[in-house]
Amino acid sequence: MIRPEFKKILLDQRGAAVILWSCFVFSIPIYIFIARGVLENPNIGATRLFAETARIVLWLLTVVDLGYYAYWRKQKLSPESIQRTARSTKLFRALEDFDGTVEERAAYVVSTFVTRKVVLFAIIEAIAVYGFVLAIIGRFAADLYVLSFLSLILLVIEFPSEKSLSALLRAVDQTPAEAAG
Repeated sequence: MIRPEFKKILLDQRGAAVILWSCFVFSIPIYIFIARGVLENPNIGATRLFAETARIVLWLLTVVDLGYYAYWRKQKLSPESIQRTARSTKLFRALEDFDGTVEERAAYVVSTFVTRKVVLFAIIEAIAVYGFVLAIIGRFAADLYVLSFLSLILLVIEFPSEKSLSALLRAVDQTPAEAAG
């Protein structure tokens, strides 16, 4: 059983994930703002051939990132995967004051959840960065907006909700110690 005071500490880690999520979300309007300034200067940009080649490569990378996002979400962020491989993640310092095996498992599960969410945020953010690069090197404003919007949608989907973290903790609390192995 997880002590209420330790459960609060565990759930507070969601706050760190939300702060990091916010940084990723707020960087996208910054990319757009900077790119719009660049787009106003007709002297900035690469040659058309280079820009078109970069556009193809970055759109291919976007497709790869979307596939990797789907893979990561399914394989690494499922509740089963998090619980099964939680011990492979470094334990957050704030969670080192666990008492007993259940709280230790819960601490590792929360550390794994937050760490994997941040990786997912970075995968998503890369898509917005591709749009930013395309706007700067090739003056592809539409690509900037499409890729930024896509990133924002995926980040909204991946918001680190209290519900998902609470469900993980309930599962840990209800799993017998010998079954968690």
